[in-house]
Amino acid sequence: MPKLILLLGLAGCALVISWLATPLVIRTCRHHHVLDKPNRRKVHTNGVPRLGGVALFLAMSVGMVVVLALDMTGLIDLSLTLGHLLPVVYLGLCGFFIIGFVDDLRSLPALPRLIGQFAVAFGVVWYGEGLIRINSLFGKYLLADWLAIAITVVWIVGIVNTLNWIDGLDGLCAGIGGISTLAFVTLALIKPNQPNALLTIIIGGLLIGALIGFLIFNFHPAKIFIGDGGAFSLGYLLAVLSVVGLFKQAAAITFMLPLLILALPITDTALAILRRLVAGRPITKPDNHHIHHRILALMSRAYRARLSEAERTALSQELQVNPAHRSAVLALYVFAIIFAAAAVIVGVRT
Repeated sequence: MPKLILLLGLAGCALVISWLATPLVIRTCRHHHVLDKPNRRKVHTNGVPRLGGVALFLAMSVGMVVVLALDMTGLIDLSLTLGHLLPVVYLGLCGFFIIGFVDDLRSLPALPRLIGQFAVAFGVVWYGEGLIRINSLFGKYLLADWLAIAITVVWIVGIVNTLNWIDGLDGLCAGIGGISTLAFVTLALIKPNQPNALLTIIIGGLLIGALIGFLIFNFHPAKIFIGDGGAFSLGYLLAVLSVVGLFKQAAAITFMLPLLILALPITDTALAILRRLVAGRPITKPDNHHIHHRILALMSRAYRARLSEAERTALSQELQVNPAHRSAVLALYVFAIIFAAAAVIVGVRT
């Protein structure tokens, strides 16, 4: 089966499942009062269902079953390598989703949550038998096995949490994740000889479709949030896409492409950690000074400045912020697209 047709087919399948499942999740959350309640740090003012990750997980799960069925019928050939790797990737997805799902329901303390993430990441790297592993730095410095495992585990856990930390505005996490996934898939289509290109197309196609179906309900004003279950799952899959594909390349510049594709969430997380260390606060303690919070504040002030005094008096603070909310998310999408496009251009030329 041609890779582009496979990509479109899997994306369409995941999109339909996510689009059908998300309203069911919304109704279930409202029925059982599983809502993300507003507070001083958050920008929403009403309780919003927070288990959007369930819809994404269902779409990915059904999609992977479809892939295995296509392999059994001979329509695609996963090969022994990918046939082993796909179940390992899926089990890791289950692990990160479960940790996030429990956190959405019970709000786990930071340390147990982090220990669970490291345990799942280690299991994925260990049972990946060298296929899910950063074996060298910059394509030429070969790493000892123990160091390769350690770096890969830290990378996976790091990306999982960067996606979770950037989840502060409606549609932001899912949109940034979708743009990043599209960059990985584009490189796999343009350079089909890169390591594990077929796996990148399979996982990426499913993920893009699932995110589009979900974003219909998650974009501002959101009817549902992606939640920790969704953010952890998305971050894990993006980390896997970077490790099985681009980090396996020999060229030093190609090694840097995942960092460029994921530059926005990585930068936001790095600044958040630095900011909290300087202030003497725990790095796991959330605040409202992330990049998206600052852009929202700037756009809200700009919007209010265009209003007359009477209009500002008539409109509540919430209504004044709402028009800026969508603009802030779209502005961050543009930044993510610029980084992703730059990575694709560099990747094509190397």
